[in-house]
Amino acid sequence: MRRLDNMGKIKVFRCRICGDPYIGSEAPTQCPFCGAPKKFFVNADEWNPEEFNVKLSDVSRKNLEAALKLELDNAAFYDCAKKAAEKAGDNYSFAKFKALMKVEREHASAISKFLKISQPELEKQMCNANSKVNSKEGWERENRAIKSYSKFENEAEEPRLKEFFGALVQIEKDHLDLHAEYIK
Repeated sequence: MRRLDNMGKIKVFRCRICGDPYIGSEAPTQCPFCGAPKKFFVNADEWNPEEFNVKLSDVSRKNLEAALKLELDNAAFYDCAKKAAEKAGDNYSFAKFKALMKVEREHASAISKFLKISQPELEKQMCNANSKVNSKEGWERENRAIKSYSKFENEAEEPRLKEFFGALVQIEKDHLDLHAEYIK
């Protein structure tokens, strides 16, 4: 297969928020795995393998543990909402909730890296059969996450965790916008 003239050279990038690699001619506008903005991408050869090796203060450890619980709860909720949307034949909501579930699980994975633990499994969460109701609850969950992560960012003594929680705030605000369009 020949390369198209207008395509750039394919490269490997790494997201500094989740650590996942991305292959493309340029970094994506948002990480397809965790939702982080383009500014958090580096060329893979510039990746710092120590990104998640941070000496944690007691406060930051407690905040990361709270964030992990929040992300796992939200991922489980979106898993339930995804299944409800699929059952209702709501293709848009199915896709939205599936993508949100994956992103929240990716956040949980990144948090687990900071905590040096294996990512816990999702526990079952309840949701509504109606996608609009689930979007409203999703909005409330994302809003709570933003408030928590803003607090955690302010409390973090570690520059890397300030950056990480700040990125999560940005990402969760994008999720608010996704829900807001649907619940008007």
